[in-house]
Amino acid sequence: MKLTRLVAFAFVSFFCYGIVNWMMSTHHFHLQAKTISTGEMWQGLLIALVLYLVGALAVYLNRLLGFYVLGLVILIYSLGMLSALISGYQSQAGMEIKLLLELVGVIGLGVNFYTLVLLTRWRHPAK
Repeated sequence: MKLTRLVAFAFVSFFCYGIVNWMMSTHHFHLQAKTISTGEMWQGLLIALVLYLVGALAVYLNRLLGFYVLGLVILIYSLGMLSALISGYQSQAGMEIKLLLELVGVIGLGVNFYTLVLLTRWRHPAK
């Protein structure tokens, strides 16, 4: 039950990252100075999905190693979300778009932080 909850939070984290990635790559929002193509966006999301799946699979196959793998994946994409928040805040986009990006990013970072807390708490089996 704990592992399923942990993996569910990891995929909520992936979903939040996907929304932030989509918002940052959509040229209509004007969140970035450099335009990112749709292919590059999908390629980035596919790589993120594979890394999250590898982390989730590692959690189920080898609990200790899996916790570290999933924690590393979440940490890397947390830094990406933080970078997107800073970049989006400094952009020329409208205030509503910035607010939506900040809201989704903060929710994603909160989920990531909580998932990392669960990973460290459940890393060692109870005695």
